Amino acid sequence: MSMRDLMVVAGEVSGDIHAGNMLAELQQNSPEIRAFGVGGERLAAAGLDLVASTDELAHMGLVEVLRELPRIRQVMRRLVVEAERRRPAVAVLVDSPDFNLRLAARLRRLDIPVVLYVSPQLWAWRRGRVRTVRKVAREVLCILPFEVPFYEAHNVHARYVGHPLVDEIDRVGLLGRTANPEPGWLAMLPGSRAMEVRQLLPVMLQTLQMMPPSQVKAAVLVEAPGMQVEIDAVLADCAVDPRLRRVRGEMRRRELSGCELAWTASGTATLECALLGVPMVVGYRLQPVSYALAKLLVRVPNVALVNLIVGRTVVPELLQNAWCADRLAAVTSEIFISGVESQKAGLAEARGLLGSPGASRQAAEAVAEYFG
Repeated sequence: MSMRDLMVVAGEVSGDIHAGNMLAELQQNSPEIRAFGVGGERLAAAGLDLVASTDELAHMGLVEVLRELPRIRQVMRRLVVEAERRRPAVAVLVDSPDFNLRLAARLRRLDIPVVLYVSPQLWAWRRGRVRTVRKVAREVLCILPFEVPFYEAHNVHARYVGHPLVDEIDRVGLLGRTANPEPGWLAMLPGSRAMEVRQLLPVMLQTLQMMPPSQVKAAVLVEAPGMQVEIDAVLADCAVDPRLRRVRGEMRRRELSGCELAWTASGTATLECALLGVPMVVGYRLQPVSYALAKLLVRVPNVALVNLIVGRTVVPELLQNAWCADRLAAVTSEIFISGVESQKAGLAEARGLLGSPGASRQAAEAVAEYFG
């Protein structure tokens, strides 16, 4: 077993960001560590030797995954072969539980320790998988505060390292800053996965055209890393309101922080808005079959992470058929008329529960323990 090699697998854009920051922190103190695996722009920039790209694994619904199954299996085979060849000291598998738990079982047979970074959302659905986690993983590095008690109750070693997004917001000087939004400025965050963008962005664009200039003076389309091509395709098929402009890269969070309200996907983007103090309306839509299956399996009352952290509905959620232009326009108008202040106490509570910066450093320190 090589005490200098590390496997990292991040199957989604958000996981690529979190793992990339962790790897950068790790290599500051241990530059001799050589990392390989699956990643995107951030992990590649941190020095990951790419066996496959995050894009090859980033699929949203159950039906979508079935369609891509042959390619996903091919990525699995390549990773196992590379793990056998390089014998890493530890494998850090980030999110993407359907793929990563299967990979973890194969790595366990090779006697390669597995750390899960960014907990599978077992508390939400398919809780029986916690038995698999207990069998294949040495520990789970949790980024949501309510996850550790769940794992401890199931005899899984887990620790809370903090949420990496807190580090990200702090790094650009926006954490804890008093919000001073531009009245009537709206942000649109259609997600970090291709399926999210295809399902959410057309409704956002249609709704923007329905909103009067007295309520929405300007709109900012905040692009997640790696989503430019997908967004280009949606914009080419939809009418685009002249009030809309696009922003990506380093300016995206500063632009978001100046908005009075956001329309956003249900995942990490809701925490981004919460940390920046931006009230929001959350959208969630899957292919019909995927949604029907999810309804049978999901065991939590909300889909928005910010609502789950606080433990109640702080921000409105428009799910599946409710995610339509008429409904989104009505909810948005109601918020503008009644004021956005009603959300702000709940968002502040979420910020407090997420804790202080240092998540990437704490995750890196946990991984470093496997290198002796």
